[in-house]
Parts: sequence; structure tokens; C-alpha cells
Amino acid sequence: MEQELTYIPYTSQEYFAINLKGERLLFTKFGNKAIYSRGVGCSWKYEDGQEPINESHLRASFVDYALVDNLDCFIGTAKFRGKEIKYDKRNHCWVYLNNHPVNFHTPSECNTPAEEEDTEQVKELLETTERTIVAATQKLSLRRPSRPPTPQTGSVFGQTQPATALPGSFPTTKGKG
Repeated sequence: MEQELTYIPYTSQEYFAINLKGERLLFTKFGNKAIYSRGVGCSWKYEDGQEPINESHLRASFVDYALVDNLDCFIGTAKFRGKEIKYDKRNHCWVYLNNHPVNFHTPSECNTPAEEEDTEQVKELLETTERTIVAATQKLSLRRPSRPPTPQTGSVFGQTQPATALPGSFPTTKGKG
């Protein structure tokens, strides 16, 4: 019985099996037509015209079947760009094993030779920029004094500013006693 279930085309619905004159027949709804098989390993045929169903019929029942590799029509699995995917019968779409939908129309992860050349040029430009920034930073650090200058005593609004006052702060005055 379990072996029969693995032989039912993945996209089919409402399957059942019967014994007829000692022979086990499998039936299922494939698209909008009934199909049958004389058992595991035997070919599937349309019930109405006895026309055999070949693998291309089974593959065509999957959305975007032409874009996937290693399609297993009985388990509903395939590969896309080297990653394992599975078919979601309820939503009629492909999903990755983490259940995120497969977007067949995103750019390929594989780079063309022109893209690889562009990437190499950008990498070289970034390295040159990094070296320039490091050199400029080193030059600037050599020109700076090692200690910041000490604020000098000066006159602010006629008052004497102590050396501890910071520029922009209010001057300290002595109040009347």
C-alpha cells in the first residue's frame, strides 16, 4: 500500500486502488481526467481512451516545470540553481525546503564573465581607496600636536577668564560677600 502511494503522480488528486480479478488497479484524477495503472511500475493511461501517459505529461502538470532540474514527478521534488525545492500542491508553486517560495525570475546567482570583470574592477577600486584613506589618515596624525593646546587666560566682556574655563562657557565672577 505504501509503495502504491509513492507511485501516484504527485500532482494528482483523489486516488484509490481496487482489486479486479486478482489484479490491483490504481486510479487517480490527473488534471480533469481519470487515469489508471495496473500497479507499481506499470505505465499510467487515460481511462477514457487508453492513451498512455508519458513522463512529459507528468512533468507538464507542474508549474514552471521547464525551469527545474531533476524533477521527480512522484515525490514532487526538484532542484533549482543547485538548491533542493518541493512542489506545494495547495498553492500550485515551488518552494525551498524552508518553505520560502521560489522566484524563477530573479537574476542568476552565477556571474557572466563581464560581471566577474566588473566585480574585479570594483574590488581593485575599493582596495586603492582604502590605501589612500589609510595614508591620508597617517599623514594627518603626524601633523597634529600630540597634546591639545592649553586654554590661555584672556579677557571676556572685561572679565578675566581662568585657564580652566572652556571657550564658549560663561566666565567665573566673584560675587559680593
